[in-house]
Amino acid sequence: MKFEHLVQINDPNLPGVDWLTRQQLWLGLVARAWKPTRFVLGLEDAQITESRQLGNVTTLYRVLDYGPFKIEDTIELHEEDRTETRIVANEFCGDSTLTISIEEPEEGELWLRFEYKVSDAPNTGDVPGASSTDVEEVRKQAYRAADIDTVRMIRELAMAMPQQMPEPRKDH
Repeated sequence: MKFEHLVQINDPNLPGVDWLTRQQLWLGLVARAWKPTRFVLGLEDAQITESRQLGNVTTLYRVLDYGPFKIEDTIELHEEDRTETRIVANEFCGDSTLTISIEEPEEGELWLRFEYKVSDAPNTGDVPGASSTDVEEVRKQAYRAADIDTVRMIRELAMAMPQQMPEPRKDH
């Protein structure tokens, strides 16, 4: 299954919502990579087993503990641009990739693009009474809800961070 959608971060039609900077948005995605338990419902623990830095790309190797099962993944953080998460197939899930990209069509107009590429786990059977289209639609709705929740958490983190105030101008 392939699925992608956009979540608007800064909307000029919603003047009451605080705008985020690209850096605040990026720091939120970095927090999601390093501390996924704050962002992922049902995730009990996450261990970073290794991290590597090559140029502007940081790669994290993680083990995600969901209680009854664990998932190994790799996440690449492409500085202030995108994250790419790859899950290794196991008996609970197939290979999958999630890319979250920051898009800025106009200065300050920020969006996050979520792109999913998911293959089914080798041992999963059909859901009784549900067509594969039904299951896929439920999965897409769950992804959308989780991604909107991610943006909500990023906003909360950004508002909790001390704001960097610009230096006063000294033109006189």
